[in-house]
Amino acid sequence: MKRITGVEWKEALISAANNIENKKNAINALNVFPVPDGDTGTNMASTIMNAKTEIMKVDTNNIGELAGVISHAMLLGARGNSGVILSQIFKGFTIGLKNKESVSPIELIQCFLEATKSAYGAVLKPIEGTILTVIRETSEGLLKQISINHTFEDVFALATKLARESCDNTPKLLKVLREVGVTDSGGEGLYAIIEGFYAYFKGKPIELSTSEVTIDKFISDKEVFSGEFGYCTEFLLELEKPKKFNKEYLTSRLEKIGGSMVVIVDESILKVHIHTQRPGDVLNIVTPMGQFIKIKIDNMTLQANDSKENSMKLSNNTEDVKKNVQTKPCGLISCNSGQGLINQIKTFDVDYIVEGGQTNNPSIKDIVDAINSVDAKTVFILPNNSNITLSAQQAATIVRNKKVIIIPTKSQAQTLPLVAMFSSENSEKDNKLLLNETIKTLKYGEIAPSIKDTKLNGIKIKKNDYMVMSNNKLIGTAITYNEAAIALINDIVDENSEEIIIVYGQTASKADALELKSYIEMNFDIVVQIHSGEQNIYPYYISVQ
Repeated sequence: MKRITGVEWKEALISAANNIENKKNAINALNVFPVPDGDTGTNMASTIMNAKTEIMKVDTNNIGELAGVISHAMLLGARGNSGVILSQIFKGFTIGLKNKESVSPIELIQCFLEATKSAYGAVLKPIEGTILTVIRETSEGLLKQISINHTFEDVFALATKLARESCDNTPKLLKVLREVGVTDSGGEGLYAIIEGFYAYFKGKPIELSTSEVTIDKFISDKEVFSGEFGYCTEFLLELEKPKKFNKEYLTSRLEKIGGSMVVIVDESILKVHIHTQRPGDVLNIVTPMGQFIKIKIDNMTLQANDSKENSMKLSNNTEDVKKNVQTKPCGLISCNSGQGLINQIKTFDVDYIVEGGQTNNPSIKDIVDAINSVDAKTVFILPNNSNITLSAQQAATIVRNKKVIIIPTKSQAQTLPLVAMFSSENSEKDNKLLLNETIKTLKYGEIAPSIKDTKLNGIKIKKNDYMVMSNNKLIGTAITYNEAAIALINDIVDENSEEIIIVYGQTASKADALELKSYIEMNFDIVVQIHSGEQNIYPYYISVQ
């Protein structure tokens, strides 16, 4: 095959998308940080599967036209930093394929080089030992070794080999990978995609795995029933010792604390659905059995999860109301998870809440839709998660009719102090100044459970310990989440602190939070606020001003 058209490129991309979709859980498990929130595989798979869906609707032989459809679909569907970077890699392919009806193997090398350029251009401070390194080293290797006599199968055979070598080398380039003993998950995702392309060109395209599709569908989008109370709890867990797993024993234990239960074992994957008043107890029972792949907990009592499309428009901002309101100077969008935290944020001057966070990053399209819905000349965005910031930046480049300013928040713990400082009636300059000044003076932290033994930043972490994250940096661990919270409080509270906000999650209780309040009042002269955030994974978000 000396040249390919849009027909072959379409089939090759489908093979690539299927391959990473099949492998996304394994890629998620490579998450460096030992918290059950690894979602790189899910983000990258979701991004390319969005492109697969769109090209299935397109009938064209023109490879340049098809590449444009792929790039646009990936941009709008990109989730998380890895998804955004992947979309930029394929944007580079689009640049290389522009105005071409077909391409030769040697011309495809130029597309790889453009992909590298676009990927690096999308990141403010590129870090080596990541997906960026893998696309760059793969492209450079192809440029050196591919000649006019090679076939497309030769190109992707070599690309697969180069990507594998580059992935294996990432721990040598990035200390955190070396400490934890894993390769870069984004690089592994790109490798899976390149491997999928290679499979097509050697005549063995990848099909979707039935078991993987079943697993993906297990975590449903709508699972809250009228009249029920407590929490609808679902999770996927990779069993450490699947052959020794006793389904009957687990079922008997879970029956004592919940109902509407489904327990399924698919090879090494445990799938559980249960309605319970104590989701933390459910998770604690199964934590020793393996590593969580995905967790979803809905509050059925509040019936508050009406917006399962990853975004929620506030009730005072409906279309009918908007028609009668003049454009205001500034609007605010906040990205959050945890219904209690969201309900608290709604009491402030926030126009739109995009639901998303760890394990559930919103797409670029979700953020674009949010921006377009806000009737303001300038729209501020609080990503509240480093993995959402890049998506927000890309969304800002798409919207042309209003100014978008992204405040670089990295944690849900920063949200409440920041939304309290914002006013839609203030000028753009005043809001920007207030928000940025608040970020500079605000100290914050999170308490997170560890799902494995590892070492990070020189600190040994044991499975089931609680990690103390202070201002986005690991500073220690503790056996209980309250002990970890006290360590965090001691780190971020000083003689100049005036107020502390504690947001407790689903695994902590109000009594636990009140215990922290008593400790603070005994040791510090500071005002204490306590809120139920209902967030999963993290027992506490804490901020100090």
